[in-house]
Amino acid sequence: MKSTLLVSILGALSACSGTHDGQACLSVPADQTTCPPARSLSIKDLYSEESCGSEVVALKGEGKRRLTGQAQTEACCYPAEVTDTDKGCVVGRPYWEGGELRQASLLASVAASPATDSARAAAWALAGSGEHASVAAFARLSLQLMALGAPSALLGEVHQAALEEVKHAEQCWELSRLFGGGAEIVAGPFPFQGSLASRIGLAELAADAVRDGCLAETLGAHVLSVAAEHAPEPAVRAVLQSMAEEEARHAVLSFRLVAWALQSGDAEVIASVRAAFAAPWPRVDVQELSLRSNVDVACLAAAAEWGIAEVLSPAAARLLAA
Repeated sequence: MKSTLLVSILGALSACSGTHDGQACLSVPADQTTCPPARSLSIKDLYSEESCGSEVVALKGEGKRRLTGQAQTEACCYPAEVTDTDKGCVVGRPYWEGGELRQASLLASVAASPATDSARAAAWALAGSGEHASVAAFARLSLQLMALGAPSALLGEVHQAALEEVKHAEQCWELSRLFGGGAEIVAGPFPFQGSLASRIGLAELAADAVRDGCLAETLGAHVLSVAAEHAPEPAVRAVLQSMAEEEARHAVLSFRLVAWALQSGDAEVIASVRAAFAAPWPRVDVQELSLRSNVDVACLAAAAEWGIAEVLSPAAARLLAA
């Protein structure tokens, strides 16, 4: 079964090339054993399994009974021609400057209670610092995209991602307070050294998006979703689930951004994207995430390997084949 994240990425990439083959489904009662003939159905009564505003254009065959979606709904699904309308589409992204990762220093108040789990508190605080840096990364990306004439839809999604990263930082720091006995965490001044509006070419921007978005954010979003599924504490589980869902949208955004760059650019852009995918792929620090989530490290390591094989690899192949 394809992961929901992979389906979203493939749907976003398909949207860049018009209509494509997909599945159109019709919800049916559990006791209905046969599917209606395709010719008897109206397109408006069918829904696409894909995300990002996919719409059914035409049916291409007869239906079969199956369960669909996370809720495992009874449905009849038909081979169909599907198009993406780009409605409703939008893990942290690091901030690089001068070849170095930059984050703001953190300031903490005196703990309100001696009952602390200092290791987990520190891990959540540092995770929040990384999410805080992602705000700067997306802010800079929006200016770089504007300088390159990117579509306004991409700009809107980048700004939405920045707002979500603000929330992620606050969520991480709230858990740091929880495990740190009430110590307040705030970020100090961010250590910018260059201009936020520094201009780069389309080839460099696309390669950066591959590294930090298509690869790192995508894998991170998948492993976060597994951590959320297995986290034993409700407060931690809720934060991980919220972050995983929004980081997944950021991952899809990265694939759409690179697809736009490939369509808009020249041979240099294509070569840069291929080189970025050919470089060593990033890995998730499963030890650190295990500490924060209280999920067994072996479970997270297995999730990371599955994500590389079943999400990253097919998504990268689809993008490069476009």
